[in-house]
Amino acid sequence: MADESYVKEAFLMPQNLIGLGVGVVAAAALPIAGPIILGVGALEALYLVSMSKNPRFQRMVRSRRGR
Repeated sequence: MADESYVKEAFLMPQNLIGLGVGVVAAAALPIAGPIILGVGALEALYLVSMSKNPRFQRMVRSRRGR
């Protein structure tokens, strides 16, 4: 269950929120936006889960929480 907090931390990083926002805006501008938005969301979820399992990312989050 500790991984959930790392996924939350990964999601709330500014560069990840910007990337998700750009993907959604780009998908909304296209006429076939539904499947593209779903695909963007799935790719972002896979990226965040893989990022949250990275030991370097976990150390960074633990050091930031320790402040």
